[in-house]
Amino acid sequence: MTEQPPVLTPEQIEDAEYERIWKRDHPDVVLVLRESGYDIAAFENMIDIFTAEHSLAELNAIVDLTPEAAPQHPVREPARVALNPIYAKLVVIENETNVSPEKLAELKAKFRVISQAVGIINNNKVWHDR
Repeated sequence: MTEQPPVLTPEQIEDAEYERIWKRDHPDVVLVLRESGYDIAAFENMIDIFTAEHSLAELNAIVDLTPEAAPQHPVREPARVALNPIYAKLVVIENETNVSPEKLAELKAKFRVISQAVGIINNNKVWHDR
């Protein structure tokens, strides 16, 4: 028995240009996207909780930190750990929902604010802009 080629409908993919490119690049893949509303609301709630629990000003004030001391830092480490499920939700929104490119860019910008507040450690300095 031969498999039928997948069918992608406009309802499954919001952006027509993206749909055209997806069909061209992935002719044998069935793409099933769910509505993004619930996931977006959950993501924005996670951002609100993060900013309520972790002071962005305090995080941005952390400048000197060694990689060895970072896991014990009382302000930065809990915030760093709290980023993981927020980022995971952003990945789900991007890959599994029908979020528009404009809304996705908005959500990524919100995540970037909190991610940059936590920063990355390089040469015993916390970089807050990347």
